[in-house]
Amino acid sequence: MLKCDLHDYIEMVCLYHYPLKLTLSCGAVLTGTALTTRYNDQRQECLVIKQNDSEQPVLLEDITLLEVTVENPHLQRVRFK
Repeated sequence: MLKCDLHDYIEMVCLYHYPLKLTLSCGAVLTGTALTTRYNDQRQECLVIKQNDSEQPVLLEDITLLEVTVENPHLQRVRFK
């Protein structure tokens, strides 16, 4: 389960639809635009990002590093683990 303060960052990037670079616990790196959060069929919370005109759900528990790739007054990078 994600800590409340980290969940606030997820909500912020979705609110402003920031372009992101996500590093996952497996080492994979994903880029896309933050859209929203939702639960998958297994009831796991996901961050949904837009990649090349398609939506890609990313498990919140798999994110180790979130980086916003544009200048903004809110956040640039957040380490989740």
